Amino acid sequence: MPAPDVHCRATGRRDQGCVLALSRCLTAGSSTVTDIPQYRVPAPSEPAIPQPGAARSTPIPTPSSATQPASPGKVPSGRADSIPQPAPASAPTQNPHRTPAGNRYAASGHNSAERTAQAHPFNGAGNLTGAPAPGQFTPSFRSFVHAAPAMPGPGAVQYPQAAPQAAQVWSVPALKRQPVPVFEAVVIGAGAALMLLGVFGFMVASGPVLTVFLAIMCIVPLSIVISFLQFIDRFEPEPWWTKIAAFLWGGGVAVFFAGMFNELSFMSFANLSGSDTAGAVFRSVVGAPLGEELLKALGVIAIVMLRRNNVSSPVDGLVYGGFSAAGFLVVEDFTYFVNSTFNGTLPQTYFIRVFLGVFGHVMYTSCTGWAIGWAVTRTRSLGVGCGVVTLGYLIGVTMHGTWNGSAAIVSSDGQWFVLYGVIQIPLFCAWLWFVASALKRERRDAAAGLMPYVRQGWIIPSEVQMTCESSSRRAALAWVSRGGPTAKRAMKEFMRSLASLGLNQFIMNVRGPEAKRIDATRETVQQATEHRAVFQRLMGVRVR
Repeated sequence: MPAPDVHCRATGRRDQGCVLALSRCLTAGSSTVTDIPQYRVPAPSEPAIPQPGAARSTPIPTPSSATQPASPGKVPSGRADSIPQPAPASAPTQNPHRTPAGNRYAASGHNSAERTAQAHPFNGAGNLTGAPAPGQFTPSFRSFVHAAPAMPGPGAVQYPQAAPQAAQVWSVPALKRQPVPVFEAVVIGAGAALMLLGVFGFMVASGPVLTVFLAIMCIVPLSIVISFLQFIDRFEPEPWWTKIAAFLWGGGVAVFFAGMFNELSFMSFANLSGSDTAGAVFRSVVGAPLGEELLKALGVIAIVMLRRNNVSSPVDGLVYGGFSAAGFLVVEDFTYFVNSTFNGTLPQTYFIRVFLGVFGHVMYTSCTGWAIGWAVTRTRSLGVGCGVVTLGYLIGVTMHGTWNGSAAIVSSDGQWFVLYGVIQIPLFCAWLWFVASALKRERRDAAAGLMPYVRQGWIIPSEVQMTCESSSRRAALAWVSRGGPTAKRAMKEFMRSLASLGLNQFIMNVRGPEAKRIDATRETVQQATEHRAVFQRLMGVRVR
């Protein structure tokens, strides 16, 4: 049997075939190897390691289409076209240090693990907080490795080894940390606690079985209202955490203080008039609408003050007002169901609350919410904004009082249904028309806000149309569905990004530049470009 080194010298080949020959020799021999033939494995060519500063962002060329943004450094003059440009993504940090010559491969023992770590691609992330430079272990992981049994060095192993490799040193880019939503966390915690406290009180008074049964019955009206609000919010969706906070504000905070305000209004007018009946009518027709609509609207005002960048159109205020009203609605329905159970009128109450008056609270508070959204996005005048908010609040209070007063001015169920058909149905139809008009206006404003991006070459006209026109939007989603769920998701995110860009640009054209909104717009531009690249790649679009 010729020695592998002799075979290598005879053939003049010093490659992997020598190593395979050695493997066959060892396999044919005894199970205990006492003498390993000496042969030399040629050193592999070391790949070039990028030096710091070598990787630079590619400059963005002037586009011939919307696949590449146009001259990000040039922004046309005028407030309407002042579009914030996204900062180019920086390349991952590279380690300038290389393994010293003559010591590229570590010796045996634990120290070899430390030295080998210089060329290991998974030893830490230099950009992460608290992590060492690339090519080094963290102290905790070094202790973790040292706790394992020691491994022999390269020269002591008794089986064939692959040729050593020189791995490039690299680092993981730092993760972007999202800020903790403190406002949402506080409101959700307080609202949930107050709602659970009320449910616990009903459970003690009525029993757990009845409480759970009536709670399940409340799911039907809640599902109807939430589905409608989500349909309204599909163009430029609001963050879920903020919508949940608005819901629990209405169901917890607003309900808690509204109960005290209603009782105070009843006692005050009853003492003033000397009649409990008059006090009850005043509470139902005047006191409850005034207090409840104010308390539900305070949740929208808090969101506008603390999450200003989330509100980009009057429809956003309408949505937040609707979610606050939905939380109030579900708690009030539960209270009515409990009382009607003991009165023996649960079927009638359920029919009226679920099928005839399910959108009542959403109608009332959405008027105030829309007015608040309009005041902070469509005018610079504080006086005009306060006037519009006051008008929206009074409209909501009037509709609320009309609903509550219907039972006080009729003497029979038949008269109540006639009054419902004469007053409530026309009001509901007018409200639906108002919501549809607000949605149409929102899409038109977004299209107008995207025109500067079209002129600068960031997007093309067809992308604006498929974002802001319902039929084009459906056609685009049907086309991209052939690329799979990932492509469709990227297309939806792309459309939402464009809607946000257009609405933010429209706001700044009306109210002037806002620093936080400009920063958010830079990120949105980058996200839109990334989402477009995803669905174009999956659909095999050839960029001209």
